[in-house]
Amino acid sequence: MKNRKTRLVPLSLGVLLTLAMVVLHGAATPLGLSARDAITDAYLRADPLEPQADRPVHVIDVDDASLAEIGQWPWPREQLAELTERLFDLGALAVGFDGIFPEPDRSSPPQAGGVGTATEGDALFATALRDHPTVLSVVGADAGGSPPVKAGIAWTGGDPAAALTVFPGHVGNLPVLTDAAHGLGSISLASSRDGIIRRVPMLSVMGNAIVPSLSAEMLRVVQDAGGYTLRTSEAQGETSGGTARPVALRIGAATVPLDGTGQMTVRFSRPEPSLLTPAAAILAPDGPDPGLRARIENRLVLVGSSAPGLFDIRATPLAAGIPGVTIHADIIEQVLQGAFLTRPDWMAGLERLVILLAGLSLTLCLVFERPIIGLALMTAWVGGAVLGGFWAFEARGLLFDPVVPALTGVLIFLPGAAAGVVQKERARRAVRARFAHFLPPDLIAQVADDPDHALTPEGAERVLTVMFIDIRGFSTITEPMTPTEVVTLVNRFLAEITRTLLAHGATIDKFMGDGVMAFWNAPIEAPGHEARAVAATFAVSEALARVNAGLSDLGLPEVSVGVGVNTGPCFVGLMGSSDRLSYTCIGDSVNLAARLEGLTRVYGVPACFGGGALAGLPGDLLAVELDLIAVKGRIKAEPVFAVLPDGETARGFAAALAAARAAYLRQDWDTAEQGFAEIAAITLPGCDLGGLAGAYRTRIAAWRTAPPPPGWDGHATATSK
Repeated sequence: MKNRKTRLVPLSLGVLLTLAMVVLHGAATPLGLSARDAITDAYLRADPLEPQADRPVHVIDVDDASLAEIGQWPWPREQLAELTERLFDLGALAVGFDGIFPEPDRSSPPQAGGVGTATEGDALFATALRDHPTVLSVVGADAGGSPPVKAGIAWTGGDPAAALTVFPGHVGNLPVLTDAAHGLGSISLASSRDGIIRRVPMLSVMGNAIVPSLSAEMLRVVQDAGGYTLRTSEAQGETSGGTARPVALRIGAATVPLDGTGQMTVRFSRPEPSLLTPAAAILAPDGPDPGLRARIENRLVLVGSSAPGLFDIRATPLAAGIPGVTIHADIIEQVLQGAFLTRPDWMAGLERLVILLAGLSLTLCLVFERPIIGLALMTAWVGGAVLGGFWAFEARGLLFDPVVPALTGVLIFLPGAAAGVVQKERARRAVRARFAHFLPPDLIAQVADDPDHALTPEGAERVLTVMFIDIRGFSTITEPMTPTEVVTLVNRFLAEITRTLLAHGATIDKFMGDGVMAFWNAPIEAPGHEARAVAATFAVSEALARVNAGLSDLGLPEVSVGVGVNTGPCFVGLMGSSDRLSYTCIGDSVNLAARLEGLTRVYGVPACFGGGALAGLPGDLLAVELDLIAVKGRIKAEPVFAVLPDGETARGFAAALAAARAAYLRQDWDTAEQGFAEIAAITLPGCDLGGLAGAYRTRIAAWRTAPPPPGWDGHATATSK
């Protein structure tokens, strides 16, 4: 049971960070708002407004080419009047001018009768404005009073003016032009801190008047609506700190959602040249090309400029510089499509709920030390917040802010995981200090990585593959040698064999004089450990060749080994007394592996395998059943196998042995004896098949004298280890 203090650290850290993220979300810091804008910009670039095939709005562009052809701006009012008339002749539904005309026309004489400061050109332009549905613009300023109101705005609840963008005054048009126009709209765009237009005031205050935007006035005028209806937060029964926040503006049949400050979030479309027609094309001396009617007819038309010298180039999330007039065009098209981007009042609550769920779920993963699950959860929360925000944007037009929820996942998981790493490292050091006197360093490192699972002082049952390796005839080989030579031989043998086994993932259990015991699948579980052990058996043969080459150089005798391999359930863990512990395994499967090593002398093969060790045997190897034998100390008989490289000779040996053993089991002694005589003549690398054949022929001679009992299954009993 983990110490409560150990769990208290990640729990406290996670809860405090989660609460801090909730507070940060509510604080609406400039950095947080900038991050939210950056995410929304990315969504918009991925899924901009798709214009309708038959776009309801068109722009007449006072571009550089038009200025070069007609002359510098402002153009004579007579030409503006001509432009207006020609647009309506081409079928325009309404025309709006993204620009102001505050001074009299300098290119024409004063109006007859000296009416105010208007000129004859102004009068012509005013007549064109009056005769058709037209809208002029005003700009917010630090002085200039209130502009005239063309349409009333009705609202319920408190006065919403305090929540709107406020300008002390305005700059407008000549009175004669203002009076003649059917609508008057603001073209003051509210850029953000980085200068990018994302939201546009649909209503703003200039002086003491609430003024609609140019796009709103275009929509009102084309519908011949008498005024606007503004819905506020108070009308919805919401509290807003004493301020009636504008939440929706009704323009005739259209309703535009607002963000509480009278602004609308614009879903921009990608810049499209077909949206613009040069003004010079409309004012062509011979009249406009009749083909232009397809662009103008039954559309709302805005007149604006893309010329840099007229200073109406704006930045949006989709473009670094576009004509400001196209922003008004996008707004009109967005309203007519109903493709709005909104952030409902409940969205902030949803975001805080996600923050709490992300923070608490990750905190629990860290408390209960589930870093992989925690990493998956962090990835899910971060990715879910961003992708979920994009889905809400694309499918529902909802502005979900993923920044703080995603940041919550990262800030809770990373410090918590780091604290967990520190704690685990402390635990590893404690394990090393505690068991340094009892376990080899390599084993300590493995155990320290997962002490609760790998280090089992009480023992644990696990399926292991166990291998015993022993030098054959060791006593005979070393009898004439000096002690120094014996030590040299043994050390060279054990060093090379140990390196080979470790390279194949084995755990070295112990050295037993001239022998080695090793096993696989503990302390760290190793899938496919049976195949690793089989591969290690062949690698031992190669290592033995290197050992013998070195011994020969030293003038020492060469050695050969027997290998026994078996797979089965074992008991593994720290065993011994309080004074001396050893990480080892015990069990019947271990004993069988040791007996199989001894049988290699009987059968003349380099290695004997139990049946369980053959799982996952590669296709280039061939398992051959040698015998069915009850080894010393066991009653139950087990099949004994040799594993050989697959080939014609090995297959011939396997077939011959199978035939001879079949005759042996039928008690057809003559046929069996002849078969084993033939096997003795087969040559296999590293094998002495005379020993195998001799063992069977000795048994056959005994059975001829005393036949087997009824029910005999052909097994023999080993009389030695």
